[in-house]
Amino acid sequence: MTTSVAEHVARNARKFPSRTALIDDKGTFTYARLDDAANRLAAYLGKSGIGHGDKVALLAMSSANWVVAYVAILKLRAVCVPLNYRLTPDDIRANVEDAQCRLMITTSDYLHSHVHGRIDLPTVLIDDSPGESGLTRILQEPATGFHAPQPSDDDVQLIMFTGGTTGRSKGVVLRNRQVFWNTSHEALDTGMNEFDNTILATPLHHAAALNCWLLPHLYLGARATIMTEYSAERMLDLIAAHKVTNGFAPPSVARELCIAAERHAPERLASFRRWYVGGGILSAKDRDRMYALVPGSKIFYQYGLTEAGVIVTVLKEEDYETAPDSIGRPFLNFEVKIAREDLSDASIGESGEILVRGPSVMDGYYNRPDATAAVFHDGWLRTGDMGAMDEKGYVYFHDRLKDMVKSGGLNVYSQEVERALQKHPAVREVGVIGLPSERWGEEVTAVVVCRDGMSVGESEIIAFAKECLASYKAPKRVVFISYAELPINYSGKIIKRELRGKIGRMLEADGAAPGSMAKNKG
Repeated sequence: MTTSVAEHVARNARKFPSRTALIDDKGTFTYARLDDAANRLAAYLGKSGIGHGDKVALLAMSSANWVVAYVAILKLRAVCVPLNYRLTPDDIRANVEDAQCRLMITTSDYLHSHVHGRIDLPTVLIDDSPGESGLTRILQEPATGFHAPQPSDDDVQLIMFTGGTTGRSKGVVLRNRQVFWNTSHEALDTGMNEFDNTILATPLHHAAALNCWLLPHLYLGARATIMTEYSAERMLDLIAAHKVTNGFAPPSVARELCIAAERHAPERLASFRRWYVGGGILSAKDRDRMYALVPGSKIFYQYGLTEAGVIVTVLKEEDYETAPDSIGRPFLNFEVKIAREDLSDASIGESGEILVRGPSVMDGYYNRPDATAAVFHDGWLRTGDMGAMDEKGYVYFHDRLKDMVKSGGLNVYSQEVERALQKHPAVREVGVIGLPSERWGEEVTAVVVCRDGMSVGESEIIAFAKECLASYKAPKRVVFISYAELPINYSGKIIKRELRGKIGRMLEADGAAPGSMAKNKG
């Protein structure tokens, strides 16, 4: 079985050299150009001593050159370590040290802001730098004598660091066979084909963007349109200009894209065929809006995590009437079960931790045996997510274990409260957290961003919640902030740990008793 994307890029370059592989802000890369550039860079890296098993850090914003670097690393049977450029320099240094990287591939901006004086590694630049170790100079050199070694299914392809939304990030080890299984089955399950063009608005260092949407296209010989920085208007322009067929977005991004399309010419979405959504709540209202804008399109709601190779469950169009509030059923050849606190099997409908196993699940965290042991139980991966399963096999996501609010001795799932509040017409975004309370232990607190030009009061939000939820689940406090104040990671998820700290500090600074911070800043 051929498992390395580098082999597929080379094959596609031979079969249809002039076919477009990548589109970014600077132009297009055909498969022939992509393969040739990756060979030249691989030859240079090989002469620099990089080979089988060596870890190479990749710190850059998304671009066609980012993909060139990734493919070049794989051609050497080396290990790519994609880094989140939005992390602090100290966090990036910690990731590089944890992964034991031997070389850094980056750009001039990050070289000066994150690497110099902090990370002692040889560097290669993949922007337009003309220097000796710049890609412009490297691509002028022939790849004479370079022959990519034959990869193995068991070669480590990636060390991908977790998002760190709940603490220190860990390096997830993914082998060729695990990556190939996820990417090939994602294409099979959703009907991707060689004529597709997927827009990548999520940074390529994100596991879903890389493994689920870029790599299938490189395997299939399709094309991908890469956004360096996201804006809804820019995304609409690219979709229209390049006749994009597919796109992934967290629900918040999909919502903003739809709003922008409604305002500025819905016909710019006419080429769209498939929506891939994950990383948050997709409300029925948002789903209806997507169908209204692009009649006949398909929406795949996908739940996953880096440790699982990404995709775990999928909710398809045919499931929306049967289980619209679920996150779908297990992905191809995946198994999912729900476990009680003592890790015994939960009953149908009983809430507990979601456990998974399947062909793309990681072997473990790099050099973190204790963390690896803690996350596996009898061959099952513990996701750290709370949920339940019905008699038909549909899985219902309740909350992150660490985000569940224990108020008055009762468990309140923040996602359930968020799903209810998202239905209010004035609510643009909402994050539900627990804050310390002498009376309740933790106080259910809703942090609300209002839609532009709209306002709502605390009492109305609480009353609205009580119409949809048991009274103990309704927020006892509402805090209004602007969208810019909302801590969001690169995949569109609210970072609850940061949100709790931010709101706690705001309340402490204002000397606020419950409810006194409820003023509309949106």
